[in-house]
Amino acid sequence: MPHYFSTQPTTDPSNTHSKGSTDAHTNNLIGLSIISFPLFVLLGIITYKKSRVAVYRRRIAFLEKIWLMDVKNNTYRQD
Repeated sequence: MPHYFSTQPTTDPSNTHSKGSTDAHTNNLIGLSIISFPLFVLLGIITYKKSRVAVYRRRIAFLEKIWLMDVKNNTYRQD
């Protein structure tokens, strides 16, 4: 039986393919992080401001109720 020898260097195709796939996966994660981080910060700021406005309005409503109370009778005034 004849033996065939090759002098060309061979590379394992599974190693090169998996490396490229890993790099692409890493790049996708980095890109997603770059895009999502500012969005989460912006949504956090908007949510915080809305919650502060809601608390402020509740405090005003409570103070208006106290202001309209008659201290002696502990009832609300009817103007």
